[in-house]
Amino acid sequence: MTLDTGHVVAFDESVQYAVRKAGSWKSSILGGEGLVTDFTGPGRVWYQTRNTSDLLEWMISKMPAQRGS
Repeated sequence: MTLDTGHVVAFDESVQYAVRKAGSWKSSILGGEGLVTDFTGPGRVWYQTRNTSDLLEWMISKMPAQRGS
């Protein structure tokens, strides 16, 4: 399984992984592609459909507003 590194949450110890660059250097610079993680072997991988910054932005938008004293 190959996932964008920003979507990986956790994985079992039994899972082997390798991080690599997605695409060519040109596509990384011009297209915004970054790093991906390749997972192999038995075990489970947990991932999220939003990258970390988008997930945090969404969570903050759902939190009640802070009221100062």
